[in-house]
Amino acid sequence: HTHGGELLRFGAAAMSGGRAKMKKVNWGQPITDYRIAIPRDYYFAGETVQGTLELKTHGPISCRGVRVKLEGVGMCHWHYYEGAGEHRRRVDVHGEKKYNGCQKTAWGSTYNTGRIDNAGDDAVWGHPTTPDEGHVDMPLQTAHGSKVVLRVMDYDWGKKDDELGECLLDVDELLSMNGADVTVPLWRHVGKGMFSSGTYGPAEGDASNGVKTRSVVVLSCELSESEGGFGFQQGARRVVFKVKSGHNLRDADSMMGFRGYNDVYCQLYEVSGEDLAPGLPLPSPPDTSAVQLPPTRASIPFSFRLPRNLPSSMEPLDVFAEPVDRASVRYCIYSHIDIAWRMDPSCRRIISVINGPSSTIPKLLAPLRYVPQEKEVHPVNCESLCFCCSKDCVGQLCGENKSVSLGKVFLDCHMDRRGYAPGETMFLSGIARNETDRPVMVYVSLVRTILYTAKDGFTHKTRTARGEIPLASFEVPAHSTWQLEDGQLICPAIASDYFGGYGYDEEFASRNAQYGARYSERLVDPVKWSTKLMVLMDVPDTPFNLKQFMDVLITGLPGNPIVWEEYQQKRKGAAQMPALPGAQEMTPWGSGDDIGVSVLGTAECPTWTPGAEDEQVRGDALCIARTDEIAAADPQEDIKCDPAELTYSPAVAVYKPAAPRKCRSPYKPDNPEVDCTMNPPGSKMICPYTGMPFVVPPPPPPQAQVISTVTAPSMSMV
Repeated sequence: HTHGGELLRFGAAAMSGGRAKMKKVNWGQPITDYRIAIPRDYYFAGETVQGTLELKTHGPISCRGVRVKLEGVGMCHWHYYEGAGEHRRRVDVHGEKKYNGCQKTAWGSTYNTGRIDNAGDDAVWGHPTTPDEGHVDMPLQTAHGSKVVLRVMDYDWGKKDDELGECLLDVDELLSMNGADVTVPLWRHVGKGMFSSGTYGPAEGDASNGVKTRSVVVLSCELSESEGGFGFQQGARRVVFKVKSGHNLRDADSMMGFRGYNDVYCQLYEVSGEDLAPGLPLPSPPDTSAVQLPPTRASIPFSFRLPRNLPSSMEPLDVFAEPVDRASVRYCIYSHIDIAWRMDPSCRRIISVINGPSSTIPKLLAPLRYVPQEKEVHPVNCESLCFCCSKDCVGQLCGENKSVSLGKVFLDCHMDRRGYAPGETMFLSGIARNETDRPVMVYVSLVRTILYTAKDGFTHKTRTARGEIPLASFEVPAHSTWQLEDGQLICPAIASDYFGGYGYDEEFASRNAQYGARYSERLVDPVKWSTKLMVLMDVPDTPFNLKQFMDVLITGLPGNPIVWEEYQQKRKGAAQMPALPGAQEMTPWGSGDDIGVSVLGTAECPTWTPGAEDEQVRGDALCIARTDEIAAADPQEDIKCDPAELTYSPAVAVYKPAAPRKCRSPYKPDNPEVDCTMNPPGSKMICPYTGMPFVVPPPPPPQAQVISTVTAPSMSMV
């Protein structure tokens, strides 16, 4: 049985939540201090992340702006080889999805929306997991008659971005629309560069059936609700532009007849009325060489609201990471000073996001029962001493000798409910009957399956990782029946499940359906994971095992204690061994082989909505556990970052039981008791007597009931 790499391990730095000592960074600019300060490094989906951007410079910096954004990215990457000999080549595949991309400008000459990668002809902002990516909060220097230029741009790494079209926005006119969407046509120079005709006219998309369609952008405008705004640029008033979509955009990345796909963002900046003339091109943004960030010492508050439909932070380790080179679901606050043709000075703070429904929502309170299994056991059909009949074979090649019967085995198990939060008690009941003349072992474990999806050309490839997190094991002696009622297991501290459901919005999906298959990529999650509870009866020296799988959901938050207690009382009053009335049966066909069973379904987004009843859950009943420290540096964007900010220990919300849990230190001769209430079984904690780490042992084994004349087997937890 493979120990899951997600079992949480504690280190001294992780337990304290402290940051590593800062290391001096050579930003290549007159910067004395540049960092992001936040009160804590974990947040629940739906919360607001608040902090400050600390910036201290001792000289002017020529730049386009100082940006801050909340970023969430799920990604996976692996490689394989194809061909042979001199034609053998390496193929890299990569999958990526943004789960948040809200950006704010603290200072600058232009204000930008988030970027839509591979948007193509149509760009649509506001995916359910990135609802604010098209919002731009900017100060205006004029209280009335403000004019703003909006340019739709195609991002190109390593060269100047392409302009897809531009328009002039009358702010007062947009504000009079009371937040209603407005469709604005775009203009541009016809044929720029060496092919430019010098004319300025309507922006049009590429010809379809010989017809070119006018490029447009859809947006709305409202007064900003933020008091004092964001950043250290003051203005007469602040407004929020909400860019919804851009359509019929020209293909700026095509080459030699091959189609490209635009990476689209919008750039906004204020202009004066004196610079405008009918029929002439709109003023360009200020020259970056003439725009300088003055020497400053600023502490700039920021706030980003996390959507409620985000997957939890995930860092696959050990056996779960074997099929890929790297993979993660990771969130951060990122800031950079936007300098043209230079490496941008930047700082980044990684945060953990915890999400998932409460474990006591009604659908998760349904008990589970697998179809009872019974089978006759036969010995291995070994008639000669051949290689295949070695102890590693145990009949897998030779098969069973069905003319001889060793007796029958029977297994019938059920769980008290479908959803569990880390640290909560899982109640297992069941019967294991052994009629053979040899003892059998029964193992109970959580089987976590991770599905990786990456793009390879125009297709998607998948890889699967599966690992077991052992919970308990017991021995059933020969000719014995073993019965367990409400045996208590502890749910380990692992990230809440995410396999479909999050980020699905029917209105958004239907709105994007008309824009072609490119947008289907935004619905593909590169990393998804689900969990099953497995009960395995292993008959030694035979090729035979009995397996029972039950689809469970590991949630992100413990359930409401009042609801949970009422359910347990009701369940115990209705329980009849060996089955529970109304329990959902899990059929054996395909169980264990299929992956990614979404317990709640796709349409029922398993999100957590903060409410008054949840406040009592998040108080004394909840604590935070952490994993090993993860190096989270981005090799492309973090060249000029503070290394101290690029490691973090992912957080998991763990249920804190009302009664304290005790375990014994393995280092002292008398094995003194230590308090492990906040440390679930299988995780590591620091011995308070020696300062040495050790693995928290499981609680005392559940008590079995003897229902035959044979002595009941002993049970040991692993």
